[in-house]
Amino acid sequence: MPQQEQASLWSDTTIKTLDVRSGTVPPGGVLSETGLAANMLLLAGGGQGGLVINGEACHVQASFACHAVKGSSFALTAGSDNIHYTVISYKAIPVAGAAHVLFPQRNHPLRTSFVHHPALPAELHMAADRIASKWGRGEGLERFHANALLQSMLYELIMEHERGRGGAEPDMVDVVAAYIAGHYRQDLELKELATLAGCGARQLQRRFKQEMLVGPMEYVIRLRMESAERMLRYTDAPIGEIAERTGYRDMYYFSRAFKKYYGVPPQLYRRTAASGPGTVAASSELPDPRLASPRESLQSPVISHLRGEYSVTATPQRIAVLDVQYADHLLALGMSPAGSVGFGSRALNFPPYFRERLKATEMLGTYEYPDLEAVERLRPDLIICTEVHDLHYERLSRTAPTIMFKRNESWQTILSLFGELTGKQAEAERMIADYLRRTALLSAELAPVLSGRSVALIRPRESVVRIHTAAHRTGAVLYRDLGLPAPLFVADTSDTAYHISVDRLPAVHANYYFLLSNERMQDGSSMTEQSVRGILDADQRQRIYAVDAATWIGCYGPTGINCIVDQVARALLA
Repeated sequence: MPQQEQASLWSDTTIKTLDVRSGTVPPGGVLSETGLAANMLLLAGGGQGGLVINGEACHVQASFACHAVKGSSFALTAGSDNIHYTVISYKAIPVAGAAHVLFPQRNHPLRTSFVHHPALPAELHMAADRIASKWGRGEGLERFHANALLQSMLYELIMEHERGRGGAEPDMVDVVAAYIAGHYRQDLELKELATLAGCGARQLQRRFKQEMLVGPMEYVIRLRMESAERMLRYTDAPIGEIAERTGYRDMYYFSRAFKKYYGVPPQLYRRTAASGPGTVAASSELPDPRLASPRESLQSPVISHLRGEYSVTATPQRIAVLDVQYADHLLALGMSPAGSVGFGSRALNFPPYFRERLKATEMLGTYEYPDLEAVERLRPDLIICTEVHDLHYERLSRTAPTIMFKRNESWQTILSLFGELTGKQAEAERMIADYLRRTALLSAELAPVLSGRSVALIRPRESVVRIHTAAHRTGAVLYRDLGLPAPLFVADTSDTAYHISVDRLPAVHANYYFLLSNERMQDGSSMTEQSVRGILDADQRQRIYAVDAATWIGCYGPTGINCIVDQVARALLA
């Protein structure tokens, strides 16, 4: 078909939603229909199962989308877990004056049935929730909007499906990598991983190596070796125990594998790491040098930050901080800020876990709304802020030298910089080393407890639930530092969080939930939080741990981070 005619075919087409319904297929249950009266889009998530569409069978796992054309038949069978679904029936019709015969070509996407694993499944479910909400409000502008949302969703699915046709979906590399991260201590086979990706072993091998630069089984070995290296460096665990906790039943095979990977046997590596300098720097997250970094000049240390450089000619004595996390950093190094922002709206306060240590600290408003006049009255000799305060930077810098850090910078990087500022580099390095040692030990202790299970970090927000990924700072503590397995639903880490409706929360399919609660700030839990608790408490296989959102989200200093680690240990090792 000529390109001009094909373009006209799309522009003369409109999408009309006919019906939207949601439900759950229980373990062993079947959702089926024969002779569809209209095109159908089936969006599902949760457990695994089998899908037969027009006589062709395929295995489905995690989240997937199935597009079936009018007249098709399908059957979705759930495996050992619930599968939560949304079915949208629609028809594509020509606009007035367009050709009467729509989509004559046989391979046109809207006349083709296909199964697709989307790149961002959480976003797909969010879109489906919006369509269902708009549709449920009845006729009028809301249903008009539902049609527009469906058309956009169909476009995204068709584009993704056509880009990935003929090979494994690029996004499935993230899913497989996330699965490996949570299960590398177990026996894994390439065939099993390929089934998860919905493709052949060779296709997965090629695609995974293209994106990760190593094959999937080599990636398993990398994670095992990195875990073993942390335990050797920061724990006194016997070699045999380390081998077992990293997936090797034979200590001698583990020793050979470790020597092949690192060039020296485990015992020698442990002795070298214990006596060699710079061990913390080798293991810490490397910051972006454009954002925040210390460097030595001939006279004094120089701190590079978002708005320039600050030369540390003398240790500042009266420091004003416009983010609570920076108060935490100073306290950890044995200093109290002269002034700090706090939490709250009606009555401002400091976090409970170091409130008593800030009795002599002046309140400077909140992070979002700093009291600039109070900062000026304080007469500090240094101000530390974030990029959120960029609008106030000129006024702040007229009051005192002002350093601006990226708020989401690693706490370890910031602590190192504060060590430079205060002349306490050794104390900062020791605290980072202690944290790495502690999380390495706890990660090894949690591994057998969480074998085959996943942990989700969620926060009820108004009428939706925010699900945090490993890209979020608290998510990084759980998923990177402690090695907790993330649910496949949030395997993609291109964003720090996804939003879904409360009733679709079971599709996350985690075994443990840390629920970020605002109860302390609101004098009671919200209706959304109560609904979330009701849904999760209904499944006896799931456990929910409510934690204070102000601590877990707002406080990223060493004290706050270690409080999070404490609560994770108490919850999962109880």
